[in-house]
Amino acid sequence: MKKSVPLLLRTAAFLALAFAAGCDTQEARHPKATQVVVFSPGQPAPDVTLGLVSAVKVVLPGPDAGSGLIWEIISNNNKVLEQMGPLKTIPGTPTTTTVSFYGLKPGKSVLRFFLVPAGDQNAVPSAKCEVTVRIRE
Repeated sequence: MKKSVPLLLRTAAFLALAFAAGCDTQEARHPKATQVVVFSPGQPAPDVTLGLVSAVKVVLPGPDAGSGLIWEIISNNNKVLEQMGPLKTIPGTPTTTTVSFYGLKPGKSVLRFFLVPAGDQNAVPSAKCEVTVRIRE
């Protein structure tokens, strides 16, 4: 006599396989070169041109400790630039926030950052930073 597997168990197994198949195992990126863009308050950043498999590291001013503000990435063409990790706040004098992007294919991406209160994405930004990044072959 054949035992039947309960429907709930079959459904759980199917979902586990579906989630495992859908997980993106991102490989570690090793850029050939990294260009650093340091934003200064009130100063526009010059455009950046990178080669393929290169990276751009963005350095943003602040936020000040205890301000309740965070930097958010508002725009990026992720078909051209892949974010290599989360925004990281580096304590020090002055405090800075950094993030890096990897050049995937030729094209253009406009990176825009807003300094906003944590958890309030509808707030008026305290600061804005923008840089245009072009990837060439």
